[in-house]
Amino acid sequence: MRSPLAERAAAAFARGGQWAALKIEHPLDGAVFPPDLAPPTITWKPGSPDGDAWVVRIESSTGAELLLASCGERKYRPRRDLWEKVKGVGPDTPVRVRVLEIGRSAPERILAAGSVALRFAREPVDAPVFYRDVPLPFQYAVCNPSTIRWRLGDLSEETPAPVVLEDLPVCGNCHSFSKDGKVLGLDVDYGNDKGSYAMVPVFAETAIDRNHIFSWAQYRPEDKMTTLGLLSQVSPDGRHVVSTVKDRSVFVPRDDLTYSQLFFPIKGILVDYHPATKVFTPIRGADDPALVQSNPTFSPDGKTIYFARAKAVRMSVEDEQKGVFMPMELVPEFLTGKRGFQFDIYRVPYNGGKGGRAEPVKGASHNGMSNYFPRVSPDGRWLVFNQARNFMLLQPDSTLYIMPTAGGAPRKMTCNLPSMNSWHSWSPNGRWLVFSSKLRGPYTDLWLTHIDENGQDAPPVLLERLSVEGRAANIPEFVNARPGSLKRIVHRFLDDANFVHQGLVVELMADWESAARAYEKALSIKAGDVAARLSLARAYLALGRLADAERELKVVLGQQP
Repeated sequence: MRSPLAERAAAAFARGGQWAALKIEHPLDGAVFPPDLAPPTITWKPGSPDGDAWVVRIESSTGAELLLASCGERKYRPRRDLWEKVKGVGPDTPVRVRVLEIGRSAPERILAAGSVALRFAREPVDAPVFYRDVPLPFQYAVCNPSTIRWRLGDLSEETPAPVVLEDLPVCGNCHSFSKDGKVLGLDVDYGNDKGSYAMVPVFAETAIDRNHIFSWAQYRPEDKMTTLGLLSQVSPDGRHVVSTVKDRSVFVPRDDLTYSQLFFPIKGILVDYHPATKVFTPIRGADDPALVQSNPTFSPDGKTIYFARAKAVRMSVEDEQKGVFMPMELVPEFLTGKRGFQFDIYRVPYNGGKGGRAEPVKGASHNGMSNYFPRVSPDGRWLVFNQARNFMLLQPDSTLYIMPTAGGAPRKMTCNLPSMNSWHSWSPNGRWLVFSSKLRGPYTDLWLTHIDENGQDAPPVLLERLSVEGRAANIPEFVNARPGSLKRIVHRFLDDANFVHQGLVVELMADWESAARAYEKALSIKAGDVAARLSLARAYLALGRLADAERELKVVLGQQP
């Protein structure tokens, strides 16, 4: 139903005049929308202290009215039927979104006005996005991994993206899918082994059990080096996975909610694993222990691996044996800016995991900057990568660049926003790129940009229904699957020791409620776990639950509660 207030304001605007400027925050001017995206929320900043109502008018390039509505708050989301009418202008035809600020008592007086243009692409996204939502700061998430959730978002839906994996009490991190979306690879800390990794076939209910898990630490165990198996990538055919092993990294929590960690590898080689034969193979050309070789990604035909490379940080034998993270006493030089660390992007023939001669990617290497996160378009024509002054992962100045894989100058992408642009993924049809950014504050949102056949991109569109209040949306990946094809991921590989370990971790933060829940879960798996029962009694004592603590201690002593 049309609003008389909106009609009066629109008529006043048509008569012309002077008024203050109003800034529309979303959509961005020039944004390109996919035809299968759910109706967006239009948001703006007020232009006048006297306004208490707003009118939204969307019009065609000829000025014909497509939508007219009024609202009493600084945002408006069209109903689906109204949005369909707007989309009816057709692809590549500009429409203009106007917002008029008025006072309800005098709608004929326009106080402020602003407008942006947008258009619709011919190509749909036609794929869901798999991603994590994480509480901040990251140190809290590391100590409370069960608070991390994985979602699969259908961009055409108006409801929030459903959770498909949650309550994982061990750290689960980077993930990737095969080209056809039928194999999922996921970091999991099975048995408290930081190098554990799962490769699992994808079904509507996908179960991860112990048969799907191996450890990157199984590669040359005689070296007696712990490993994370960092930034692993499943091959396009889903038969192999490549990761950074024998790795060391800088990991420093920061007292800054927006950028709450400094994390980047300083040592590591690339190794291929073939689950069918259980064979590990170092990738020649990316296996030099004097370098750090990380962040691998496959070309879509599986013939080439792109990766980030730098000179490794030399450490003493004693420091090498202290674990996968660089000793804290060696880190301050990175934090103070006295020492930088820059990566170059290289490529190497995959050759079934055997590798070959690595060569730098001209334009994405040796340019005085740090270059990382290479991602090749599905047609193999375009390479998108990140560039920052230093380091890798969660850099405030992280900027997206695009260049032809055949060679050519990289171009700073139009979609870049003022604060961090990273974790990008191509849609299966090669016309859309999803990425994370902190434009709206410390919690990353996911954004979507259109890329045409000439590699030209547009200002991005906020994927608002993939955002979760008070949590960061990160590591987005398009999955070549129909929405709903993956409804749930269940973990069937955990034992009581995993939950005891989790309880001990949260005890360090004096989170006794969470600790008690972890120990209770351990005992539900193995009632005879004495360590879990003693730990539960300790947690109950800390919570003041004296009777419960006494009961658990009596059980340990062999008495009936």
